[in-house]
Amino acid sequence: METYEITNSEIAELKQTMGFRVTDVHWDEFATSHPDGCTNVEMIELVKKWMDPPYKTEEPLDVYLEKILKASLNFSRGRS
Repeated sequence: METYEITNSEIAELKQTMGFRVTDVHWDEFATSHPDGCTNVEMIELVKKWMDPPYKTEEPLDVYLEKILKASLNFSRGRS
């Protein structure tokens, strides 16, 4: 998986798509502790650690979460 940067403001936006199974407390703590943003790898690790209930998917969870993350970022950044 390629690594790319996510801004702090994008972390907040991604709560609706990447973090809807992560409590606000954990999501907000992550955003506060990453004022300069994070990488996609850090974001996926956060979701995997705190998601409840877990995702059900036939493909590896990292691949599935990466697809959601890329689609969400491309939309918010105005790319197709």
